[in-house]
This record gives sequence, structure tokens and C-alpha cells, in this order.
Amino acid sequence: MITGDFTMKLLSNTEIKEVLLNILIELQKSCNRNGIEFYLVGGSLLGAIRHQGFIPWDDDVDIGMKRPDYDKLLELSKKKDFLPSYLKIISYEQGTSQYPFIKIIDTRYCMEQGYVQEGNVTSIWVDILPTDGLPDNPKDIKKIYRKVGIYREILMLNFAKIGEGKSKIKALLKPLVIPFAKLVGVNRCNKLIDNLSRSIPYEQANKVGCIMWGLYGTKECMDKKDFERSVDVTFEGHTFKAPSCWDSYLSNLYGDYMKLPPKEKRVTHELKVWKRAF
Repeated sequence: MITGDFTMKLLSNTEIKEVLLNILIELQKSCNRNGIEFYLVGGSLLGAIRHQGFIPWDDDVDIGMKRPDYDKLLELSKKKDFLPSYLKIISYEQGTSQYPFIKIIDTRYCMEQGYVQEGNVTSIWVDILPTDGLPDNPKDIKKIYRKVGIYREILMLNFAKIGEGKSKIKALLKPLVIPFAKLVGVNRCNKLIDNLSRSIPYEQANKVGCIMWGLYGTKECMDKKDFERSVDVTFEGHTFKAPSCWDSYLSNLYGDYMKLPPKEKRVTHELKVWKRAF
């Protein structure tokens, strides 16, 4: 039960999406003022193309940025007036996040997420992931994604709740593998992921992709020239940017992306969100 400075009223899925959309809009304003470009990626881009907004059962927002813009955003985030006062950029580089990529949080809300232990309470967020350079050789690309996949799994085990999981097997295995993950530690995992992501300079690369989280492995790979050419897409009545190669990108990630998945595969992040009482 949440007490203290939080109200007891849970936000509905619709209300959660309104908060996320506001974060996206405010970020766009700040980025436009500072010459930074971002793209809808992953499920958010899929939602824009298939639903012109959020995927009905989804409850998050994913943004991609060219590595140079991502690093510029990190630097600008140190300025107090970069975003409205209730929004905050957190990152492992600044010692404010346990993940290797940037999150923008709305400090007016608190949140709990199923299966993950992060001090129990955090704020609702939008993820910002850098798009980094990849080698030309497909075998080398596979090696990079294989490594980052291992680091990612070790990192997530540091936050896992013992005895809980999305399957019985995962729940049973967690007590056996969590101690090893704790030995590696969050900071070391984040540094390994960050170093691997930056291993091919963006400016010198012909291929690019999201390495830092890399959930889809080599399917994330794109030609840089196609990624950097942006097009406008509609998301919840607002216009945002997407890579010009959005069709091949979504096909690589989701196959027949215009076809709705069966109900049992319509997975949410199991968020519970409360509004702070000031």
C-alpha cells in the first residue's frame, strides 16, 4: 500500500497515456528549441502507424536518437530550465538511474511495476535510447547484440523480485542466478553496455541500430542514410518524427505488423500509477 505523499487513487490506463503523451510533447518543444531530433521507435512507432497513437494495451513510450543528439541531450539536461520543473531527466552517467539509457520522469506521479524491484516506488517515465554505429560485417553485428543481450539479462536480474516472474520456470530460476548478477552489479553492467554501444563511432558507421537495449538483436540494424531521413507520423493527434525506413524497420521487428496479435500476446508492463498529493 502506498502512503505518505501519494494519493490512493490509481490512474486508469487512459490517464497514464495522457501523462506519457504530455512528457513526449514537452520533450519535443525542448528538443526543437535546441536543435535535437528524436524519432518514435519500437512499440510507439508501431502504434503511430497502426493505431495513429498508443497501442491500446500498451503503456509506455519509446524514443530513439542519433548518438550525437543523445549526448547533447545529456549535457543540456544539466540546465534547470531545459524542461518544465516537474519533468526530470535521469541517467546512469549522472548517478540518477539504474538503467544504461536516459529516462524522462514526471515527478508528480509514483509508480510500481510488476516483477521488478526498484526501491518499490519510482516515477512514470519515457525511455530515450541512443542509435549507435554498427559494423558492416553481419557476423560482427551478431557478436555485439549477443554480448549486449547477456549484459542486459544480468542487469535485469539485479532488479528481479525473488519468487515472481512471467513464467513459473523464471520464478523458480531467479533465486539461483540473482546472487551471480549481484556480484557483477548494476554499475558494471551499465558501463559494459555503454562501452559496447559506443564501440563503433556513429559518424563513421554505415549501419546503425539500438544496441544499448537491443531486444530484437540484429533486426534493429538499419542503413544510416535511411534512418537519418525522417518522415512525419501522427501520434494521438500530434506530429512526431520517424525514420524513413519505418516500414522495413517494423517488418523486421514485428513481421506482419498491421495484423493484431492474439489476445494472449497483448502484454502490458503491469504498471500501477498514483498521483502525488502536494
